[in-house]
Amino acid sequence: MPQQKMRIHGQYVKDLSFENPNSPFLSSNKAPDINVMVNINSAKLEGMENKEGVNEEKSFHEITLHIEVRATIKDADIKDGVAFICETKYCGIFSIENLKELSEEEVRQALFIGGPTFLFPFAREIIARVTSSGGFPPLMLDPIDFETMYEQQSQQQRSNGSNSNFN
Repeated sequence: MPQQKMRIHGQYVKDLSFENPNSPFLSSNKAPDINVMVNINSAKLEGMENKEGVNEEKSFHEITLHIEVRATIKDADIKDGVAFICETKYCGIFSIENLKELSEEEVRQALFIGGPTFLFPFAREIIARVTSSGGFPPLMLDPIDFETMYEQQSQQQRSNGSNSNFN
């Protein structure tokens, strides 16, 4: 198997939202139920060629790690039971080199395992800071095994016959 060479050229918050709908009335001492949803998207970026023109050995991609956290509390005094909702789309611009030597599957693994694995600690830190600023204890998300997630989604897509981005 050829050596993959993946480089990051930049990373940034594309979208960030925090909703605290029941503040300042949230007085429950109960620990909230935390529901985390993760979605990974990859978009090939056209127009990022080198000065000599199109480089067929390299492609550029924007990888988006979309994380939505919904915290709910079962309390009659809390409307809809929502403690908070935090959502971020954290992105990175990556290039993959050695394209002619890589299979389509190897490129997909780089995009849907390697990229998100790199981006996750940064998105996790943002979520911890935002929840803390919202008056809650910092929410430290558990690490995500993107390789297992990729394998499960690939299996599901083969069963369904689809070829979409991972949720």
